[in-house]
Amino acid sequence: MTETCFHWVEEFRKDFVQRGSSQTTWNGDYWKILKKLPMESPLTATVLHDLVIGTTPNTKSRKRACMVARQLAQFAQIDYNPKRYEGKYSPDSVNPRLVPSDTLICSEWSRLTNPGWKWVIGILATYGLRPHEAFRLDFDLLRTGDKILQVEKNTKTGKRQVWAYHPEWFEAFNLADVQLPPIKLDRPNEAIGRSVNHYFRDAKVPFNPMLLRHRWAIRSLEYGLDYKLAARMMGHSYIVHERIYHRWIDRVILQNAYDRTLQNHQTPPLPHSED
Repeated sequence: MTETCFHWVEEFRKDFVQRGSSQTTWNGDYWKILKKLPMESPLTATVLHDLVIGTTPNTKSRKRACMVARQLAQFAQIDYNPKRYEGKYSPDSVNPRLVPSDTLICSEWSRLTNPGWKWVIGILATYGLRPHEAFRLDFDLLRTGDKILQVEKNTKTGKRQVWAYHPEWFEAFNLADVQLPPIKLDRPNEAIGRSVNHYFRDAKVPFNPMLLRHRWAIRSLEYGLDYKLAARMMGHSYIVHERIYHRWIDRVILQNAYDRTLQNHQTPPLPHSED
């Protein structure tokens, strides 16, 4: 008789933890999907397929469901591969229509009343940080008014320096007056990031925190910063930067090339229309 979903999920969880993965990762990436299984029913390829197609196509949830279902199938030695159902979702894709304007960012900052979360949205917008990084900074240096932000090493990609774009936002958002919201910080970075996402959603902010990071990347291009330097400030490789922001990088490169051609071009006499 085939073992139940409950049996296989529990055995899979034990193996997952024994291989060195964290309970936090299990809860966030695996259990969130697996808890939807019919626990008292036998685990079969059909059950796994129903789990996958129960998610919305071309979304992060579908991508994750396919990953989890594939791994559980391999663990339980069930012949099922959901790769064809993964869809077109990419974590690197940025929809230009969703990126907030600077005007909207300032408007939302002004609307919020909680001083801690106002500070968080200001620091994320000004420095293009990942959500958890707002809580992993050299706050003593920041309080001195130093606009060069020091991101600490206990972050996703380690210690680095970041410059403000727009620099005027440092004073406008009063970033030297560090005020952190009272959330639990002795947790993994992913959990802290989820707390930021939850606040944005609960406060009805019309964009998610990562879109502030994307806006900073685009804004740095508008200022003329070399995108390879921007990538260093953001804590990822320039190859990743090119992949995420290629449409904006291409536009800047082409515009600059166009402008250079005009500098060496003499405009011919323009025709006059006859009255």
